[in-house]
Amino acid sequence: MRGGTAASDPGPGLLSNLRKLATQSAVYGAADVFTNVVNLLLVPLYTSFLTAVDYGNLALLILFGTLAKIVFRLGLDAGFFRIHYELKTEAERRVLAGTVSLFAAGVGALLLAAVAAAARPLTGWLFGATPVPASWVVLVAADVAAGTLAFVPLALLRIQDRPALFSTFSAARHTVNIVLKVALVMAGRGVGGILWSDLVATIVFSLALLPILFRHAALSFSRPLLAEALRFGLPKVPHGLLLQVQNLADRKILDLFVTRGEVGLYQMGYNFGQGVKFATSAFEPAWGPFVYAQLARPDARTTLARVSTHVFAFFTGAALAVAVLGGDLLTLLTPHNPAFRAAAPVIPVVALAYLLHGVFLLTSIGIGIAKKARYYPVVTGAAAAANVVANFALVPRLGMMGAAWATVLSYAVMAGLGYGISRRLVPIPFAGRRWLMAALTAAGLYGLSWLAPASLRARVPFELALVAAYASIVLATGLRRREV
Repeated sequence: MRGGTAASDPGPGLLSNLRKLATQSAVYGAADVFTNVVNLLLVPLYTSFLTAVDYGNLALLILFGTLAKIVFRLGLDAGFFRIHYELKTEAERRVLAGTVSLFAAGVGALLLAAVAAAARPLTGWLFGATPVPASWVVLVAADVAAGTLAFVPLALLRIQDRPALFSTFSAARHTVNIVLKVALVMAGRGVGGILWSDLVATIVFSLALLPILFRHAALSFSRPLLAEALRFGLPKVPHGLLLQVQNLADRKILDLFVTRGEVGLYQMGYNFGQGVKFATSAFEPAWGPFVYAQLARPDARTTLARVSTHVFAFFTGAALAVAVLGGDLLTLLTPHNPAFRAAAPVIPVVALAYLLHGVFLLTSIGIGIAKKARYYPVVTGAAAAANVVANFALVPRLGMMGAAWATVLSYAVMAGLGYGISRRLVPIPFAGRRWLMAALTAAGLYGLSWLAPASLRARVPFELALVAAYASIVLATGLRRREV
């Protein structure tokens, strides 16, 4: 609604807003949640055939692949999405899609060739003196290069508001990948088998998306449109690299001070601890559009504050569940290789880190509302620096637990800076006391979990009761009140 009508429109109620956010989060997050759940259930199989050293090698390859993905794409995925909306005609949009796809494919091929030529020195940098096949980094780079053909058609599905088809393609890709992984790991192919399954699944995925690209792209090349896309996308490359330094540098630094097997244990514990990410990653694509849709309403800031309180309470409950039950789940899922259970202490610490990431998502919205995106690299740069410094300070003394606490510190820096900058730009009346109440409730219940019985059969019901008690306590102490 426009003009004076909008001012008088109270907008949807709290339950309606929460229901909308939950529905959109579920659609966008369905494929990733499905994949993560299946991979979690396959941990018994993987740990029967893979060692902690194998997991350590995979952790370093994930670091390399994530950084390569940012460099290979040059921010063109974001640039295409942004420039598409500025074009007036369908013909121009088709030229943009063709231009970006052709350029991305060419850059991917060139960078893959460069990685292949420098495979040995790259392997030496990544793995140190440990003898591993140089083909591993080439397989990772090939996977990233093949994926450059997929981001334009995926962006087109989002632009066309087809989340169900988007999730279907993603789920199909993950299914192919999982089936291949199981087959190759059971055949004794180890780390190489996992890398081949990633590559084949990505190739199949990209080929399956080509019909969408052909329908909406012209076989032509426009330098002005490419320049516009790069002008918007390239500045996001350093931001993306800094973010991944924050997320993944701990594996490489840890590898400098401990055995590769301990890196593998850390990766295993991290995988369980980041279960909180199921909630935050599914929520993030829905949160931005929801925030901007509220801005025309007179009560926008109050609405955002109220919704944020409930979402934070949910994130906190998710973190409590992961922290309390994660170690038991790890025990249940590693029956054939109990050595991996040494990763359990990492789980609650990483869960806390990802809860702080959820705080950042909720409290930094003023930066986006004010269109001051230049602050994001400032925040991620500070968080990345804190992560690196803390890792070098803590890992030599605390090993993998030092890396976990360094992750907490870096996300605390991110949340604190994001909130501080956002508050100066667009103050949102967050209900600080209720956030604190939810956090203290979860902390107290986590403390009680240390009193759980030693027997797994008796401990799990006790811990489930603590998680259930969290929701009851939070609701009983006033979360449902209308005022913030």
